[in-house]
Amino acid sequence: MTLTPEQQQALNSLFGYVPGQTNGTGVAPQSDFLQTWFGVSGRELKTKLQALFDKKDAFESRLLDLVEHNPLDAAVTFLTAASYAFYIAEKDINPKIKTYIDSFYYISTCASVGYADIFAATQTGRAIAAFVMIVGPALAARSLDRPRALDVDEVI
Repeated sequence: MTLTPEQQQALNSLFGYVPGQTNGTGVAPQSDFLQTWFGVSGRELKTKLQALFDKKDAFESRLLDLVEHNPLDAAVTFLTAASYAFYIAEKDINPKIKTYIDSFYYISTCASVGYADIFAATQTGRAIAAFVMIVGPALAARSLDRPRALDVDEVI
């Protein structure tokens, strides 16, 4: 995957100074904020993000193949993992999340009917719930479909 010029510009502005670059006047800035505070330079972080973007298409293809070839397993795995993540994010903060089952109950309703008497109390919990609300209904709708058989060309 190649970044668009707009995406590249956004990354450049996000990470600010990258060693070896100048600020337009021919003079390099004095410090790299990320290196100073977090121990990783803007250039290193940018390189790692680019590597992740390069792997995105292959990962997405494998994920969609899993969903297409075994939708029930994909839905159960997704709900189990999302429930665990939600449990970790909420367990000591949200009084309604006392057990993993409380978390599973909330996440499963996010993926289907959208009703629960439990609500996310943390930003992380809200982000997880929002992701489940986006992806979950599509997985739930396909979960009882028969798995698609592999084509001969896909096996080879």
